[in-house]
Amino acid sequence: MKKIFVVGNISLDLILGEINAIPRWGVELLIPGYTMRPGGQASNVSLALGSLRVPVYVVGTIGDDSFGSHIRSEYENWSIHTDFLFSLPSVPTGLSVAVTNRETHERTFLTDLGAQSELSMSHFEQIYPFIQSGDLLIICGYFLSEKIRSPELVSLVQKIKSEKPDTVLFLDTGWPPEGWTESTKREIQFLLPEIDYFIPNEIEIEGFIGTDFKKIHADWDGVLIVKTGKKGCDVYTPFQSYHVSSVIVEVKDTIGAGDYFDAGFMWGLLNGFPLLRAVQAANIVASLNISLDAGRKILARDEDVQKALRGENISINTGAGEGCTGV
Repeated sequence: MKKIFVVGNISLDLILGEINAIPRWGVELLIPGYTMRPGGQASNVSLALGSLRVPVYVVGTIGDDSFGSHIRSEYENWSIHTDFLFSLPSVPTGLSVAVTNRETHERTFLTDLGAQSELSMSHFEQIYPFIQSGDLLIICGYFLSEKIRSPELVSLVQKIKSEKPDTVLFLDTGWPPEGWTESTKREIQFLLPEIDYFIPNEIEIEGFIGTDFKKIHADWDGVLIVKTGKKGCDVYTPFQSYHVSSVIVEVKDTIGAGDYFDAGFMWGLLNGFPLLRAVQAANIVASLNISLDAGRKILARDEDVQKALRGENISINTGAGEGCTGV
C-alpha cells in the first residue's frame, strides 16, 4: 500500500484563550482557558492524514523531554508511524505560544524552535531505503529547518526521483524568516525542478515570484497550487489555470488550515482522484478541521470527506454526546 512521508517542523503548541489586547509589561492577565497540542506544519499534516486513515510516517525532531513524549504519544494515538521521529537529548522540544485577539481572531505567536531547528540531512536520509516508487513525500515548514536547506537536499530528492521515479514530491515552504531575499529565491528555484506539487499561500508565492504566478512555468513543469484562505485556491498547470472555491463553515480555529489542505490534497491523489477533485477534497478537509473542534480532538475522517464530495451533510460524533455538523 502506498504511504506518505511528512518531513518538517514539529513543536508543542500552547494556544491561549482569546483576549482583548496584549497587556503592558508587568501586568498579569487572566485568560479563558487554553489548549495544548502537537503543532508545526509536519504535525498538522500528519495528524490530518492519520485521521483520514492514510499510512503516514512523520519525519522530524523533538526533545527527549515530557513535551516530546506527549507529542509522540499523540501521534501514536492517531496511528501515525513514529519510526523517524528522532528524540534529541541535548535540546528541548520546540514550543510555540499563541495569543488570540477576541475581536479580530488574529494571533500572535511566541516561538522557541528548540529541537525542530535540528532536523538535518542525516535524519532525512534515513527514510530513503523505506521509500518505494509510488509513495508520496512532502517537505513542509522548510524554512524553519535550516540544516536541510542545502545542496545535499536537492541531491537526495534527485536521487529519489531517479531511482524511484513514481514517487510524488510536494513542497510547502512557509514564509522565510529572513524574507524573500535573492538568495532565498535562488534556493527554491534550485529545489523546485525536483518537486511535482508546490503548495504555498498567496503571500508566500507573491514574495517568491511576484503577482504573475504563471511565469513559474517558464522553467518548471510541475503544478502550482496557491492557497487563498476563505476564497479557496488557484491551480496552475503548465497549460491551464483554475480557481476552486472553499467550503463555507463556522470557523473555530484557523491554525493549520493550510497544512490540512496539504493533507487533504495528498489524500485525494492517493485515492486516485484527478487534480481538481483532489483540490476539492483538500478544501473540504481544511474547512472541516478548522470548524469541528478548536481543541483538535476531532479531525475529518475519510468517510466524512467522501460524503462531503457527494454533497451530503455530515454529522460527526464528538465523543462527548454531542454532534458537529459539517459541510
